Amino acid sequence: MFFIVSGVFLRLSLNAKGTGNFLKNRAQTIFYPLIVWGIIHISLQLIFADYVNADRVPSDYLRLLYQPRAIEQFWYLNALFFVSILYALISVYARFTAINQLVLGVLLYGVAAYLHANEIETGLITDVCFFYFFFAVGDMISGFMLNPANFKKLASYKILLLILPVFILIQHYFTYLNLTNKNDYYVQNYQPVLFALAELLGGGFVIGVSFLLQKTNKLRFLRVIGYHSLYIYVANLIVTASVRILFVKVLNINNIPFLLIVGSIAGVIIPIIFYNIVVKAGAWWLYTMDKPRGSKKISGNGKAPAATAMIGKMPIPIVQNETRQ
Repeated sequence: MFFIVSGVFLRLSLNAKGTGNFLKNRAQTIFYPLIVWGIIHISLQLIFADYVNADRVPSDYLRLLYQPRAIEQFWYLNALFFVSILYALISVYARFTAINQLVLGVLLYGVAAYLHANEIETGLITDVCFFYFFFAVGDMISGFMLNPANFKKLASYKILLLILPVFILIQHYFTYLNLTNKNDYYVQNYQPVLFALAELLGGGFVIGVSFLLQKTNKLRFLRVIGYHSLYIYVANLIVTASVRILFVKVLNINNIPFLLIVGSIAGVIIPIIFYNIVVKAGAWWLYTMDKPRGSKKISGNGKAPAATAMIGKMPIPIVQNETRQ
């Protein structure tokens, strides 16, 4: 879904920044935290090797670049960076329209499906081919998504209620196949058509819910979480692993539902607190090369976004009349 939302804002960003500044911004706000927090993440795993689940070696630092799937969640930032760079370059220099890009995305998705089905390991290349399609989908629907005249349609109860049963059935079948085959990536790797259908329908459903929450002004705390999504993302596993180690190794608490709930909550709240503390202390460089020009305040007054995407400077709302870049 983040690839779709990123695609929605691609041309706005390109037009506002220009090609050079756009590429610079991707490097500063996506590639940079990938490297910084990837190094922190791997270093902690090496230092606390007796406590963590991962089996790390020093050469894993390089795998952040060419085989990021081996380094937990950091594959996403790697894929998003290279997909957005490649997409922008093709859009500008090959003059590809959104339709051209969608056709290319379908072809690359087919390449990724072949690589997955035949278990051919190509590292980041497979992810770029696989997610390029979803980025192109976002670009294709951007005109509709960003038109304030369509916000009422996107926040429709009726449409959500129509989608809901199909959404539940597909998600259930998706999960059933993965559990039956004892592989979390079975559908993604061996059922690409079902994966695309589940993603497009599920992503559309979540976007609709976000517009509805904006319209009704409900669950405003999600705006704060959304604003901090990148900062949560890079530190989430560090926090959840630390919580698990504390309770299991030190306090001898092994109750799985308890660990899941406490770890999940801590994995969201603690990175938010940490980010705000270090930024106030002047350590903004932990997250970006682009020095903040001023503080950004997110409140519940209806002017903050209900949903954001990790595509550069934060936040990037998808439901405001005035889209900030």
